[in-house]
Amino acid sequence: MDSFKRYRATFIAAAVLITLVVAVFAISAGLRGAGGSRLIALVHDGDGEQYMLPLDKDAELVVATSLGTNTVVVENGSVRMAEADCPHGDCLRQTPISRPGEQIICLPHELWIEILGDGADAGEMDVDAVGYDDGVDTVAR
Repeated sequence: MDSFKRYRATFIAAAVLITLVVAVFAISAGLRGAGGSRLIALVHDGDGEQYMLPLDKDAELVVATSLGTNTVVVENGSVRMAEADCPHGDCLRQTPISRPGEQIICLPHELWIEILGDGADAGEMDVDAVGYDDGVDTVAR
């Protein structure tokens, strides 16, 4: 009977270890894109500057430009706009993003955030222009 208890304890210990290893891989995979690349938030501001924030490390970035100030926050593997002094604050109501291709845009400050993998070409996006009868073109990225 003692050998049965020993085997049972060994089996339980092995099951716990395997569960922990699988959990670590699952959490790690959630912070990585396709092919295992590390995900980053690329912030483009209205003055032409770019900032790279890895999503696997919590951070806060205050972007002050000639058009206004935005605060970008990375936490728990996603990025969001925490503060903005633009007139309507539409960027503040956008949900946090964490997957490649997702974006947050602040039109008044000409600031946008996109999620990329480490190997992706930064800032290369399809651009569509929409013309209205008033002669003003709106560019969507």
